[in-house]
Amino acid sequence: MDTGGAGRGTSMNLPSEILRCPFTGSALTLDVKNALLRADAGPAYSYANNIGHFLAPVTDADLNKATRAFYDEVGWSKHASGLYNDTAKFVDTRSVSLDFTRACMRRLKKHFHKGGQFLLDAGCGPIAHDELLEYGEGFEQRICVDLSVAALSEAQRKLGDKGVYLQGDLTKLPVETGSVDAAMCYHVIYQLPPELQAKAFTEIWRVLKPGGVAVVVYWWPESKLAWRIERVAKMLLGTQKPAEPTGQVVSAAPTPAETPDHNPLSLEWFQSQPWPFRYSFDTYRVVDNDFMKNRIPNNWKGALFLKGLMLLQKLAPSYCGKHGEMPAIIIRKDAK
Repeated sequence: MDTGGAGRGTSMNLPSEILRCPFTGSALTLDVKNALLRADAGPAYSYANNIGHFLAPVTDADLNKATRAFYDEVGWSKHASGLYNDTAKFVDTRSVSLDFTRACMRRLKKHFHKGGQFLLDAGCGPIAHDELLEYGEGFEQRICVDLSVAALSEAQRKLGDKGVYLQGDLTKLPVETGSVDAAMCYHVIYQLPPELQAKAFTEIWRVLKPGGVAVVVYWWPESKLAWRIERVAKMLLGTQKPAEPTGQVVSAAPTPAETPDHNPLSLEWFQSQPWPFRYSFDTYRVVDNDFMKNRIPNNWKGALFLKGLMLLQKLAPSYCGKHGEMPAIIIRKDAK
């Protein structure tokens, strides 16, 4: 990959035919000399270090200010443990719990088995887990969209020329309608302000090719199934000493955001929307990281309990997706 000089490198593998201005809908072409993505009618966007920049700098009026600040200043820098700060802060990385989470990721890979030309990774982050990296194996290129340049730089380090890197807004994707074979969006949409979340779902559907599929991992804030599982865990495993934190998240920034926004909406909200797409429910994980940290011991008993949860997810994926904590919402665009 040619990274050029003075931060103005350009990738020769940029598929400009799938890019569009997020505001006018005009096609974009790459002006290599000036390191710009130019719309046929409308603005031009910086294209530096192989990243297209479609976001203005953060301002106080930005509805996503806290989330952008967290990931730019803290989330995707490395923790003393060697993990990303986001992973250290939110993920239960003890071996038993992490094995379960990895198995949950691997199980959803089946939705991408057809492969194709383009996989959209909406809110890609740095592609923090190898299991998620593997989703792109059957695709020619992975279109990585994220609000954080730090995340995109990390993703580029892992994917090289197999990736396309766009700093953009999930509610205004800089991607042509009907241009990607499949899409994934993991733990992102519920970080948006509530009034923007429906738009993000419909944008992901918009860019799918006819016959395409998207997997959106979401979070139901009031899960009756997770509540029942917690009661069973307490009965079988007893009260656990809370897992020791990986460590304190530290940023060199003087006033960093401590956490991204989390605004999960209910199953009832989702089902009440006039979606233009067909959808079904699968499950990512019926419980969250807090449950595992506080209820699952890092021993054979904890491993056995989580194996039981995995069996439940495999036998009743739709039920677990509707009533568990973290559904995988499967969106399909009808074939013409």
